[in-house]
Amino acid sequence: MKFTFLKNKYLKKLFLLFERYGEELYVVGGAVRDSVLDNPISDIDLATTMLPEKMMEMFEENNLRHDGPGIKYGTVRSFFANERFEITTFRQDKYERIIKKKKKFISRYPQVTFVEDLNIDAHRRDFTINAIYVNKSGEVFDPFNGMEDLKNGVVKYIGNPLDSVERDPFRIMRYFRICAENFYKNLDEVALAVSIANFDKVFRINKRKFITEYNKLMACRGRFIILNKWEEYGLLNQIQEHAAICAEEVRIEDEKERERENARRQRLQQN
Repeated sequence: MKFTFLKNKYLKKLFLLFERYGEELYVVGGAVRDSVLDNPISDIDLATTMLPEKMMEMFEENNLRHDGPGIKYGTVRSFFANERFEITTFRQDKYERIIKKKKKFISRYPQVTFVEDLNIDAHRRDFTINAIYVNKSGEVFDPFNGMEDLKNGVVKYIGNPLDSVERDPFRIMRYFRICAENFYKNLDEVALAVSIANFDKVFRINKRKFITEYNKLMACRGRFIILNKWEEYGLLNQIQEHAAICAEEVRIEDEKERERENARRQRLQQN
């Protein structure tokens, strides 16, 4: 299989750089999925054996623009011209089970351990189709048979779906968006059941993240498949109302931020 992203000249530079330092580097996630489905590729995310601090040192030594706002979780960003690459060290995530008001929850913030094993890294990801790794030669590493699920048009959670959505409820919105994006009608029964039964958790996620993902879903060609499912399970009106509230709150926040920025500029001009 030919992966279009392997033609990216900046990605080629990164592959050569990491190889020079004796480390492994793979493309993983959405870029692989979208390349297989012949969809447009917006971002190229990478996974590596190199520790985040070593990545920072390497980019510094080679005078390459970079930053590390997510370095705690192993993520370093590399910039070339108008392109950005997020590179994350292989890691294992462990979530603490906590009890609040006699109810059990899984902590949203994992304890991170950096590892060198691709298979361990794959277990922390959301869906089988997002845990497909490709090296510079186009060789595929597919621990959960995600390529087969792509072929069959099915989105499945990795591991226990309930644990997955408890750790990150945002995965539920991503699940529905990917299904809509690719016009999937053959919805996995387990993934659908867990996503529907736990949708109330979605209403607690950051409103900006929610409305961004909701708008992406609404722009998908297969959105009516998902809208019909939401209506079938009595969720559609509640979701649309929540989306309207989030959109308005985000609009007000953005308007206030513009006002603050304009006021700041005026003060600078007066000085």
